[in-house]
Amino acid sequence: MHLFYPRFHAQSFYRNTFLVDRPQQIARAEKSDREWNNLAESGCHFTCMAMIAGVDPATLADAAIKQGYYRPDKDLPARALNGDRGPLVWDQNVPAKKGQSFTFPKVWHAGQGRLVDLEFTCRRWDDYVSLKEATRLIHEAVVQGRHVVSGSFEHSVLIAGLSADGPLVWDPDVERDSGAARRRLQEMVEGGLSLRAWGQQEKVRKFSVVEYELNVKG
Repeated sequence: MHLFYPRFHAQSFYRNTFLVDRPQQIARAEKSDREWNNLAESGCHFTCMAMIAGVDPATLADAAIKQGYYRPDKDLPARALNGDRGPLVWDQNVPAKKGQSFTFPKVWHAGQGRLVDLEFTCRRWDDYVSLKEATRLIHEAVVQGRHVVSGSFEHSVLIAGLSADGPLVWDPDVERDSGAARRRLQEMVEGGLSLRAWGQQEKVRKFSVVEYELNVKG
């Protein structure tokens, strides 16, 4: 077994990290699951990117806001705290196309003890692939030194290691409210949850494979 990332973060740890520039922009969707535009309810993919970069998701979100990373989602009507109606602003999973890049500038990287620019480049984005094909693509990406976000079309998990049972995952949507939830959290930290097992638990049969290259500058 080989684990890739020394620090673990979860979107559920950041309920008060909102993906907007000003407090009056805090809003909640009026339909569907009635999500808030915070990292806890709208940031699984983004939390995976933060783990790849080795920075706190709240720190990365602050840099993202300044760059206009979060965009209105016209499919999700919402109401802000001041009563105004409009589309919910949340994580758009950028970069999302092969060859597309996005840079988060001047991010404090505690591990390196300095400000850095974090450039993510998307090298692959495939949806609805089988577990066998996803496993093959993940192994190829790891050999090439790339980072992989997988999961389903609706929810992202990070490929956090490799084992005899296949790719290991970190699911950023973890809770701490029960003994079973805490055990599952510890299981993932110790590298005990494979993509195969995660898919069985979540009833996922078709997987996404997103490959990123990370360039740290500064």
